[in-house]
Amino acid sequence: MDYSDLKKSLCRMIAGEITLSEDPGVSMRMWRERFQVSQKEIAIALGVSPSVISDYESGRRLSPRIDTVQKFVKCLVELDEARGGTVVNGLMRMMGNDIPSDVILDIKEFSYPVKAESLCNHLKCEILANEDLLEQPIYGYTAIDVVNAILKLSSEQLVLLYGATPQRAAIFANVTSGRSSMVAIKTSQIALSNVKPAAVILHGLKKLDPLALKIAESERILLAASTIKDVKNLVKALREFMPHQII
Repeated sequence: MDYSDLKKSLCRMIAGEITLSEDPGVSMRMWRERFQVSQKEIAIALGVSPSVISDYESGRRLSPRIDTVQKFVKCLVELDEARGGTVVNGLMRMMGNDIPSDVILDIKEFSYPVKAESLCNHLKCEILANEDLLEQPIYGYTAIDVVNAILKLSSEQLVLLYGATPQRAAIFANVTSGRSSMVAIKTSQIALSNVKPAAVILHGLKKLDPLALKIAESERILLAASTIKDVKNLVKALREFMPHQII
């Protein structure tokens, strides 16, 4: 499937999710924030006032018509492409594997290499293994809801998802010990010829499993734990991350 076909599929997926949502306004806001577009920006692109967007998102205005949703999604994609397409390109990495959107909490491709340390500091991380790798470059991240991934994905999809982060950070939310995430990464390496993330950041960690630590150390993967309070704030922090290019 070429870029234009993938983009069309992505637009249909987002539009369908908004239209079929129990609260389309909340879904519109979620996707707008995911694309890091302000109400004013999307309003200008659609040729309406920002209050119209605010009314949809708050539920003060009736659910948008299908054609309105289609225009809304098209504008999000076009605005992102004008900025380099980091959100669109990240989402399309997953399209060919039919990964449900609620498995991916957030995803981004950077326009240039960024120190892993920069992302770890922003997410208030404690380093658990291989601190010397903080200086290495990363080229983006994928934030995954581990519970939804386990419940909704087949074993083949899990392998593809966990292996889709070479030279990037894999951020796993709703973890308890980190064992399942690190075992899945080890498994994906076997299936995908040693493809592995440059860094793994665990969120919600209660107590690190010794096996998770051992895998990180043996595979030379930077392992860290974010101390941000909850998933909502984790996603908010990710979307606020403004990386600085490695000099």
